[in-house]
Amino acid sequence: MRTPIAVFALLGLLMIASTAMADPIIFFEEQFTGPTLDPAAWRTEILTSGPRFCHDTSGPFAPGHWIDEGVECHGIAAYSPYGSAVLSGGLLALSSSNVRAFPILLSRFPGSVPVFPPSGDFTLKLRMRYDRVTPWGVGIVVLQKDSTEPIGDNYVFGPAEDILLQMWCDNPGGPISVYTAIGGSFQWVADAPPATEFHEFELDCAGTSFTISVDGEVVYGPVSSAMRPTAVSMGNDSIAFWYPTDWTSFSIDYFRVEVPGQVPVAEKTWGALKSMYRD
Repeated sequence: MRTPIAVFALLGLLMIASTAMADPIIFFEEQFTGPTLDPAAWRTEILTSGPRFCHDTSGPFAPGHWIDEGVECHGIAAYSPYGSAVLSGGLLALSSSNVRAFPILLSRFPGSVPVFPPSGDFTLKLRMRYDRVTPWGVGIVVLQKDSTEPIGDNYVFGPAEDILLQMWCDNPGGPISVYTAIGGSFQWVADAPPATEFHEFELDCAGTSFTISVDGEVVYGPVSSAMRPTAVSMGNDSIAFWYPTDWTSFSIDYFRVEVPGQVPVAEKTWGALKSMYRD
């Protein structure tokens, strides 16, 4: 006859396993099906007009400050519309023929519709392509910010050390380049060629461990980090004061953040347990 210790040991294991991982739960999703973007989730009021960031210099990630439309940045002013943001066929296409500015789509943080959970595991998946590539890049940046409000010196596309994931392209004929600062310094981690085809990018967080994948293949990590994404910036927020700029353009298919789900599993009854441990 089985000992009581064995019975209780099995019961303990069954109780521990009384929940199991289920399909992921969608925490935030934007499929760009339109007809408009949700202003509770996105700062739609500055998408193609309004303030833009005036960098102190033309170098990458240079600090600066936000200025209102029409205010000069190094002697140059930008006037809206700064380009177009077209929702069509389940895509958001961002482009510009304005030589001084480009559309920017910022998640509204803090806000009533958070993009990322404040704690716990999550997986970000996004799918995008470039429709036209020039030497003047635009892209998508996932970063840790206290706010995405376009005010003061709050640089919402950087600085580099705040970036967990960046997709960028400014190389005609080249790939989409992937960057991150998760490992402690901003670095290139992968390319997705060609840029003009759709690619899926994934940022997975398990505890404090992060992994980056491109088209289903891990390209970076797992790497442990205290960073935590809070916001996403799309497009380019800069005023092109250096000289008239021919902007790159791109389309986004979806942006989705998933968290783990749990489903209860039926526990064994006492009758079933007794039956299992009878001689």
